[in-house]
Amino acid sequence: MNLKFITAHSWLTGAGSLRSTWLYMISSIGFPLSLLFVVGVLSDGTLLPYALVGGLISVVATNGITTMADLGMFKFEYMYKDLIVATKTSPIDYMLGVMLADLFWSVPSIVIYFVLDIVFGILTPYSFVMTLAIAVLVLLSTASLGFLLTSLVKHQRFVWAITSLLSLAMMIFPPTFYPYKYLPKTILWILSISPTTPAAVLEQGVFGLAPTLWYMFPVLIAETVVFFLIAKYLTIWRER
Repeated sequence: MNLKFITAHSWLTGAGSLRSTWLYMISSIGFPLSLLFVVGVLSDGTLLPYALVGGLISVVATNGITTMADLGMFKFEYMYKDLIVATKTSPIDYMLGVMLADLFWSVPSIVIYFVLDIVFGILTPYSFVMTLAIAVLVLLSTASLGFLLTSLVKHQRFVWAITSLLSLAMMIFPPTFYPYKYLPKTILWILSISPTTPAAVLEQGVFGLAPTLWYMFPVLIAETVVFFLIAKYLTIWRER
């Protein structure tokens, strides 16, 4: 793993561009907070804690999915990927560099959610540490999936379409903004194909909103490992 490249790339395309494109960072805050508002209003505030907990997961998942959009831009619009392929940089180093670059854009949303968790009195040191661990797994798994899919498509327009579908599958259907107890066990297991489902179930448990289903933790780890290995070995890196 080339940490020097990962750090330089993430700083160049992420933190280094925040000053000139700060408006995109503000717009990225709008979607998760708007869902939080809608859930709070429609449930008369009863589901607000669940939305606060799941909203953080949705922000991280969005970051991973957004990685796909940026990878597509670098591949089709800027031809930047061709430059990277010509070097000794590995595809995983490239993926991690783009993933961490996009993470800079999500920092304000993550901070806002943590602040709201403190305001509503549901954040504890234990839930904070567990949330960080779960968020890392979600970020890595979604970014790996996005990296693989980007290598398979042939045009940027397909990237945007797949990104929209992944957002729907990973943030609306899974119990990120509502209690997982609402779902039958069969449906819950089906939705667990998406890493956001075991992540949301675990989060609701560690925040004390529902019983903790600890078997979801190895499910999330397994999905992260599988997606990462698939991205590593099946991604089309050098075009022919």
